[in-house]
Amino acid sequence: MKTILGLVLELNPFHNGHKYFIDEAKKKVNPDITVAIFSTNFSMRGDIMVLNKFDKARIALEMGIDIVLELPFLGAVASADYFAYNAIQSLCDFGITDLAFGVELNNLEKLHQMKNLLLMDAYNEQVKIHLDLGNSFSTSTLKAASMVTSDKEIIKGFSLPNNTLAIQYLVAIEKINPTVKVTLIQRIHNDYYDKHTTGPISSATSLRLLLQETKDITPYIPQYQASFTNLSKGYDILYQVLTYKLSIENLDCIKNMLGVNEGIENRLFSMLTQTNDYDSFIKAIQTKRYPFNRIKRLLLHILLETPKEFSNKYFHYLRILAMNSQGKQYVSRLNKDIKKQIITNIKHHLDDVNIVYELKATKLFGLLINNPKLYLEEFKMPIIGE
Repeated sequence: MKTILGLVLELNPFHNGHKYFIDEAKKKVNPDITVAIFSTNFSMRGDIMVLNKFDKARIALEMGIDIVLELPFLGAVASADYFAYNAIQSLCDFGITDLAFGVELNNLEKLHQMKNLLLMDAYNEQVKIHLDLGNSFSTSTLKAASMVTSDKEIIKGFSLPNNTLAIQYLVAIEKINPTVKVTLIQRIHNDYYDKHTTGPISSATSLRLLLQETKDITPYIPQYQASFTNLSKGYDILYQVLTYKLSIENLDCIKNMLGVNEGIENRLFSMLTQTNDYDSFIKAIQTKRYPFNRIKRLLLHILLETPKEFSNKYFHYLRILAMNSQGKQYVSRLNKDIKKQIITNIKHHLDDVNIVYELKATKLFGLLINNPKLYLEEFKMPIIGE
């Protein structure tokens, strides 16, 4: 039986830490084939990507990935639990035997304990209590964890972003295919939230800040050719598009969009006239119940007109963005039923809801990077490497 390694990536941007992660995962698992899935032009948290998805797919092949799958906009711009489930479902459909992911807490037993806490009635009751007291979701989970366990490492683990996703990957594996083996890769040299570079392996956060200041990031990334998004201009355009969208819509229309709950639409309209840029707009809307990432996601869903009826639903499919010759051979040997599900030409799937919103997202991204014809690349996929 072949060993098929699955990876979930965002690559915003692809940096030396990602290369280290891929190399370590392949060293530990020694796979026959490596399959990666990533969110495309917008991140899980609702950020503009600094690399377009077509460049990311090419770079991934150059860096040792055999097959690159797409996690569509609807499946990716979502909370951690839905993001993880959608990604793992696609990877499992593609036959992975192993999954590797990065963690701050390099202890699988304790990660499983954290996962089990999520399923405890006592834990979830505490989360609800603290939410009702006006705390944010992240604060509520920390407080709830401290009420049901005294393990400081586990409590701290709930505040760290890689661990948060790791737990959700474990939840998804348990639901979808418990036979998948897990390999942990310890995060090194930096924290996710580090705003300053820490050497050759620096956080994606710090690199995005450098790019926003139009500074060089080549010391922190592998050698590859790509055009980085001008984030300052991108967010300026995004704010203008949002201003237009909100100015022509009424409250009832906005209330029916995915992520718009608890009267947040009133804050959107009231703060629109009090702010002058995207960042200040987000800060003005932010509340304990509506942190930054949740707001950024709902604004994208408003722009793309994602209906509220899509709430609490999973969105995933099998679309290959890129593959090399080894990957192509693997695909040719897949089960016939799986091969029938693989999307290689979107012209034949324009009624698929995932494709509909993915095209919308790429068109929006194209406007933000001053490349309105970028969406035409969607019709040329997949990229075939050596």
